[in-house]
Amino acid sequence: MLKVCWFFISSILSVSVLSSPVLAQQWQQLQSLLPKGTQVSYLVLDPHSKKTIASFQEETLKTPASVQKLLTATTAKLYLGDDFRYQTAIQGDKKALKAGIYKGDLSLHFSGDPTLTRQHIKQLLQGLKRAGVNKIEGDFLLDNSAFNGYQWSNGQAWNDLGVCYTSPTSAIIVNRNCVQGNLSVPAEQAEKARLFVPDYEPVDITADVDVVTKEQRDTLFCDLELTRDSHNKYHLWGCMVPRKRAFPLAFAVNDPNTYAQKIVEAEIKQVGINLIGDVKVATLDYQKTVASSSVLASHLSPSLSALLKQMMKDSDNLIADSLFKTVGAHYFQQAGNFRNGTKAMKAILKEQGIDLENAYIADGSGLSRHNLMSAELFMSVMKFVYQQEAKLGLLDSLSVAGVDGTLRYHKGVNAKALKGKVIAKTGSLKGVANLVGIVKSPTGDKLFVLMINGYNQENSVTRAVIPRVEKASAYLFEKAFFKHIYEGTTPK
Repeated sequence: MLKVCWFFISSILSVSVLSSPVLAQQWQQLQSLLPKGTQVSYLVLDPHSKKTIASFQEETLKTPASVQKLLTATTAKLYLGDDFRYQTAIQGDKKALKAGIYKGDLSLHFSGDPTLTRQHIKQLLQGLKRAGVNKIEGDFLLDNSAFNGYQWSNGQAWNDLGVCYTSPTSAIIVNRNCVQGNLSVPAEQAEKARLFVPDYEPVDITADVDVVTKEQRDTLFCDLELTRDSHNKYHLWGCMVPRKRAFPLAFAVNDPNTYAQKIVEAEIKQVGINLIGDVKVATLDYQKTVASSSVLASHLSPSLSALLKQMMKDSDNLIADSLFKTVGAHYFQQAGNFRNGTKAMKAILKEQGIDLENAYIADGSGLSRHNLMSAELFMSVMKFVYQQEAKLGLLDSLSVAGVDGTLRYHKGVNAKALKGKVIAKTGSLKGVANLVGIVKSPTGDKLFVLMINGYNQENSVTRAVIPRVEKASAYLFEKAFFKHIYEGTTPK
């Protein structure tokens, strides 16, 4: 079946290139490999000759999904620099510490560090104790002033907000604002599933999930559902089909302030510091706090380069949106949010000749459905990244086909000839399958942007133009698309 399909693809590619219109028609023939109704834009460029190899609806605005992270990475590199690290610090007045007793309030400044863990907080408190603080006669303030505004960008799907790939981007982040658990079937004849969440997690999660057969699930139209409120209370309900292994769960912490507050309270007791007051969340004037206090203990995140590599290869949404807000905060010298992150990104990239005024940018991760970008705009960023590699060093953060990141097992680039040859950032949402990057072909590097939107694989059928082959799909199109770039001829 696949051999027949590949013969069809090869027959398209083997047509002699007589002129640019003929070549354009060849490329457009590939679109028959996509399910009916799919919207596609693409732009392929030779960065050395500066010739356009192929283009189709490159000016049309489409949903970018996670290829948006290419903009975030470029902006962060340009403005924050390689030496940037998030700092989380306990601050106070050294003069207020006498004989192991600190008289007054201490503050723990959170900076939006997406890598901060409970263990890091414990180490900070241990550092405070090593500094001589055994007792605090005051409150312990959790400073959340680094960011303000919404924790999620406008345009995110409401029913995704309870899961960890959309964890809220607040100044206070602990354990990625994510709680892990699982759901299992305790016995062969069990009618209800069993929920497990570690006891040390300060959240309230309950479950009432029926165990059903596949036939019952289809007849009842039931599924696993989640309701949540703003105080980290969750309820799982609906149904699940028995499985050998427990079903993994990852709950986004909807109230990061309360979550961190309870963690800090527990860790203060654990390290043996006597707190007379309370652990409170407070929005402080950070600049005044810095001017009037000293750092008693601090923690630094990994470097920006390390953060970007994780963000790009793993398509990490939390890192992306935290950096987006952080750029806004640094650029405008105020609390960061999605609004000033947008303004800062456009301004910083415009200084480099990249004009994104025709784009709609709602966040740094690409989770928002409000984001709109064209293949042409993405190519302007990709060209800049490629040309400025010596300065930016971003190409190493892209995923490599068959090797790592989101392209390690990506079906559209799993042909043997393409292993290690396609280097790109992926972008996927429901109905969206995008790629931006480089094909390292025998005739030199080729830059590409591929944006597939309105993609409905579930209802796709075998296209009449592809007799006796697998269903039309984005993956089938991608295989032909990248084969064409890798083996194709640059138009004269």
